[in-house]
Amino acid sequence: MTIELTKNKKQKPPFDSTLKFGVATTDHMLEINWSAQNGWEKPKIVPYHTFQMDPCNSTLHYAIECFEGFKAFIDPQGKARMFRPDKNMERFRSSSRRMGLPVI
Repeated sequence: MTIELTKNKKQKPPFDSTLKFGVATTDHMLEINWSAQNGWEKPKIVPYHTFQMDPCNSTLHYAIECFEGFKAFIDPQGKARMFRPDKNMERFRSSSRRMGLPVI
């Protein structure tokens, strides 16, 4: 896996705040490209960024997409914590199978 750390860290919300989807984002995101020739490529963690999408992308026309909101956070003691990553990935695989998308 490739990891590229951000050079522009975002201000973190207060630890006790109520986080809302799409409002407070992380500094990084996971990207895994797929092609018919190569299948799933090597995963990479990159700085959070916008991305371009081809206008012919089927998610814009037929809503064929799958998203899993896996989260990690730092607890009050400064340790990284994940909440049931195995369950998140199983939901992602299950959704992908049902939709006929390539399964990771």
